[in-house]
Amino acid sequence: MYALKPTQVYMLDAVREDADALARVRRMASAIGRGMDDVRVVDEGNLYDAARELSAWPPETLLPDVPKEHQRPLVFTQLACDPKREDDARLADRPEDAPESIVAALLGYIDPVRDYHTYESDTERNMVCWPTRDFGVMHGCSHGCFYCGDGKFGKYLAIGANIEEYAEKVIEPTILETPQQRCFRMIGWGADIISLEPEYGVFEAFLAKLAKHDRYGYFHSNSDHVDWIADLPNRDRLIGVWSMACDAMAETIEPGSPAPDARIEAAAKCQGWGVPIRFKFKPMVPVRNWREEYASLIQRIFEHTRPETIGFCVLIWMPLERVRQWIGLDVLDPEFVAAAEAAQEGMNDQTHAPFPHHVRAEIYRFLIREVRRWDAEVPIFLSTETREMWAELEDEVGQKAQSFMCGCNPIQVPGPRMKYSGRIRRSTYFVPETS
Repeated sequence: MYALKPTQVYMLDAVREDADALARVRRMASAIGRGMDDVRVVDEGNLYDAARELSAWPPETLLPDVPKEHQRPLVFTQLACDPKREDDARLADRPEDAPESIVAALLGYIDPVRDYHTYESDTERNMVCWPTRDFGVMHGCSHGCFYCGDGKFGKYLAIGANIEEYAEKVIEPTILETPQQRCFRMIGWGADIISLEPEYGVFEAFLAKLAKHDRYGYFHSNSDHVDWIADLPNRDRLIGVWSMACDAMAETIEPGSPAPDARIEAAAKCQGWGVPIRFKFKPMVPVRNWREEYASLIQRIFEHTRPETIGFCVLIWMPLERVRQWIGLDVLDPEFVAAAEAAQEGMNDQTHAPFPHHVRAEIYRFLIREVRRWDAEVPIFLSTETREMWAELEDEVGQKAQSFMCGCNPIQVPGPRMKYSGRIRRSTYFVPETS
């Protein structure tokens, strides 16, 4: 796992009742140079004190030569595999200065499964994606990406330690209840889970269940931490998806994350081990000199790897004022900042803020042309874009909006090949109305 230097390591007392979970904590603590004497046990007597301490992070003094994000506290907890948090008096009766979200994380109330991109939700938000059920065993990240709330403002990593129980009570039942889904993501939440492997052991347990039921699983990462995959059991069930950034974006907007070339090298290693690889430029941020930056990135990707798919999503989910506060407008292309400012009033309430449609379309056309300079066949996709964008660019993308291969859809097995089911036969796209 990453050589993290957390300012504090906490463990919920319930973890001590699970031998496998306790061994996991001991193993992960040892990997970062900590013994169990360094782990603070959280029980009924100090639960709210721990929440207050986490709420107050970071301290005034941090290690000078270690990324701030790598110093976030670790919280080992016992996942509530059948969460009934509304019945937990420890949440209802907490003091006001002990934030509910932090108390819930300490107690293991981390959503075990989430439904993403249902046909109903994507219709409401005007997004095009694929409906999927995703798994999550932790909350928080050791990367500090400015476009991610957990990345920029996160105060801790809450890590579920009872993975064996989770595999039996959550992973396997979900697979059996969702026969239409061929590929599942182990994704979160707001987390880069592979950065904690192999000591964490989530992917070994996850892939074992997938292999048993002839399914596949994704990791989704900004990381270069992949050497553990070389010896991973059931590696043939794994698909790797990388979020990519150009050099300038990685340097200024993704603190605590490895450089783009390190991610490319990691993907090349995985490809050498037979693990399918896919890339997403998500989000694509139009920094100054973005054309040169992204042209260089695309060239390096195709010089060193042969991805199954490559996709794009210009920065969305973020009104311009939030971009100003979180990222800063000075690092962005001034022309595109001006376009966002001109469209701000109409974009503020849209999922696809801050950049208006014509700006995003210009970026996509450039990126598509650059990919085609190096590979005429690789499937290109737009990730979580609007119906209108797909309608305009479908021919240039080269895939049908209703049935496109992407980075991590629920029926796209290695190959890449679509394995349709009766209940998932199309994406969430439908032809937009025209006036």
